[in-house]
Amino acid sequence: MNKVLINRPAPQAKERNNFLFPILFLWGLVVFFIFLYIGYGYDFGKSNYRFYLLPWCVLTGIVTSAPSIYLIYKKQFDPFHPIVFASWSYFFPAFFIGGLILAADLSQPYYLVFIHHEEYYLPLTMVYVMLGYGGLTAGFFLPYGKKIGEYAGKKLPVWNWKPNEVVFPGVLLLLIGFGNNILAFSLGLIGYQRVEEFAVYDGLLFSTTFFWLQASFLLWLYVFRSTRLNINHLFVIGLLLSIALVKAAFQGNRGSLIQIFIMVAFAFVYSGRKILFKHKVWAGIILVFALIGGMIYGTTFRSIKQGDSVVSVDVYAGNVGDALSRISEQDFEKTLGVGFAALAERLDSVSPLGVIVANYEALHSFEESYGLDNNIWKDTITAFIPRIIWNDKPVASEPYKYADLYFNYSENSFAITPISDLLRNFGPLGVPLGMILLGFIIRILYVMFMENQEFSFWKYTFFYMMLTNISYEGFYGTIVPYLIKVAIITFIGFLFFRFMIRGSDSG
Repeated sequence: MNKVLINRPAPQAKERNNFLFPILFLWGLVVFFIFLYIGYGYDFGKSNYRFYLLPWCVLTGIVTSAPSIYLIYKKQFDPFHPIVFASWSYFFPAFFIGGLILAADLSQPYYLVFIHHEEYYLPLTMVYVMLGYGGLTAGFFLPYGKKIGEYAGKKLPVWNWKPNEVVFPGVLLLLIGFGNNILAFSLGLIGYQRVEEFAVYDGLLFSTTFFWLQASFLLWLYVFRSTRLNINHLFVIGLLLSIALVKAAFQGNRGSLIQIFIMVAFAFVYSGRKILFKHKVWAGIILVFALIGGMIYGTTFRSIKQGDSVVSVDVYAGNVGDALSRISEQDFEKTLGVGFAALAERLDSVSPLGVIVANYEALHSFEESYGLDNNIWKDTITAFIPRIIWNDKPVASEPYKYADLYFNYSENSFAITPISDLLRNFGPLGVPLGMILLGFIIRILYVMFMENQEFSFWKYTFFYMMLTNISYEGFYGTIVPYLIKVAIITFIGFLFFRFMIRGSDSG
C-alpha cells in the first residue's frame, strides 16, 4: 500500500479530482454502447425511436453535470461532494443516459402505454428533472446553510480516535450489526421479500441493521489510514469482504455491488491516501464489473425467486445458490446480454417519472382511497411516533400502493423520485422549492462533518451514513425522517465506541 500520512487533514479537492477517471470511464462506456447500438442497428423504417427526446437529454445532461464541470474548472472537484455524488450516482445516469436508452428504444416498459401524448409529457418530464436538480444545487449553495453548519459543527463532540483504538469496537459493532441483519432477514424485513404487516419492534430492529454499515465504513477507513498491512488488517479486510458479499448475495438486488464499491471508494478517497494512476484504472474496471455483475445477479435471482413473498431461510438460501449456479453455467454472451438488458431497464427513470407527470392530475382524486394523499405531510408528522405507541400507524408513502394506482401493478416497486412526490403533493412549483430545501439541509450536514474538516473517524463515517442514505429514487416525504433515524442510530453506535475506547480521545 502506498504511503499515507496518519495525521494528514482531509485530502484536498485537487487530489480527489483524480477519481474523476472511473466515473467518466463507467458512464462513457455506457453511452458508447448506446450510440454503437443505434448506429449498428438503425432501421429507417422503425417508428419506435424517440429522436425528439435527444435535445432534452442533452439539456438534462448539461444541467446535471454543470456543477461537476464548474468544480473541475475551479480544481475543486470531489466525487463525493453531495451535489456531484447526486449527479453521477443517480441524476445523470437515470435521466441523461436513461433518456438516451429510451430514445434508442432499448427500454420498452409496458407502462409507456399510460403516457398519452409522449411527445409532450416526456420532454416535460425532463424539464421537471432539470428544475429538481437545479433546485437541489441552488439550495446547497445558499449561504445560510454554510453559516448554520459552521455553528452546529462547533457544538459537536471532539473525539480524536487513533486507528488502533477503533479496531476492536469496530469489529464488535460490525458483528452486532450483522447479527441484527440475520435476525431482520429471518423475519422478512430485509432482502427480496416483503412482510404484509409490521410488528411493534420491527422498525427498531431494522434501524439497528445499520450498525454493520457504520462499522464497515469506519473499518475501511482504518485499513486505508494505516502505513502498512499486518495480520490485523488482513483479518479486518477478510471479515469486511466476507460479510459484504454474503449480504449482497442475500439482498438480491441489482445495486448491492455498486454500494460496496461506493463504500470502499469513499473510504479510500477520504483516508488521505494518494490516488495513483493504477488506482484509477482498477476503480474504473471494478466499477463496470460491479454495475454489470450486480445487474446479472439481481435479475437472475429475482427470476428464480419469482416474487417478494417471505420464505424460509433454507428456501431463500437455496435461491441464492441456484442463481449463482445458473450464472456460472450459462453461456457468457447470454449472461452479458442479460446484464445489459437489465442495465438498460434499470437506468431508464424517465419512463416511470413520465407516467406520474402525465397522470398525477387525473389520478389525484383517487389517492385518498389508497392512503397516498398528502403523504409528505403525513409521514413528516407521524414518522417519530413509535409504533409501540401507535400500533396501527399508517404508512402514507407506500410504494406498492403507489405502483397499484399509477402503474396498475402492485407486485413491484417503481422508481418514485422526490420530483414526482413533490409534483403530486404540491404541483409544479413544489418541485424546485422542495429540492431547494433538501439541498439546504444537505449543505448543513456537509459543513458540519466534512467541509474544511480535519480527519475524524466518527465525523467522516457520520457523513457517509447521511449521504448514502438519501434516496433519489424514493419518496421525498421519507428523506428527512429517514435521515434523522439513521443519525440517531449512528450516534448510538458512536456512543458504543466512546464507551469502549474509554476516554482515550481528547474530547
